[in-house]
Amino acid sequence: MSAADARTRIVAPSVVRGTGLVFCVTGIAGMIITSIANSINGAIAFGFVGATGALALLLVGVLVPAVERASYLDDATAADVEERVARLVAAGADEDEVRAAVDAATELGKRLRGG
Repeated sequence: MSAADARTRIVAPSVVRGTGLVFCVTGIAGMIITSIANSINGAIAFGFVGATGALALLLVGVLVPAVERASYLDDATAADVEERVARLVAAGADEDEVRAAVDAATELGKRLRGG
C-alpha cells in the first residue's frame, strides 16, 4: 500500500477489528449478566451488540484482503516489467511469446496468492 493510500484510508482495519472484538466481548458479558438478572430484553439487546461485533469482524476479514488485492497494481513494477519485455524483444525474442509468458506468470502468481 502506498503512502497516499494510507493517508486516504478513513479507519485502519486494526481499529475496526479492535472495536468489533470489544463489541463481541461486551455482548457476551452483557448477555451473561442480564441472563443472571433474569432480563430477557437486556440479553437480547446485548446479543445484538455481540452480533454487530461479529459482523464487523467478518466483514473486515473478507473485505480488507479483497481491497488490498484489487489495489495491488504497482506502477513501478509494471514499468519494470514493460522495460524487460522491451529489452527481450530488442534482443530478438518474439513479443507475443514474451507477453504470453508474462501473462502466464501473472496468472500463476494470482493462483498462488489465492486470488
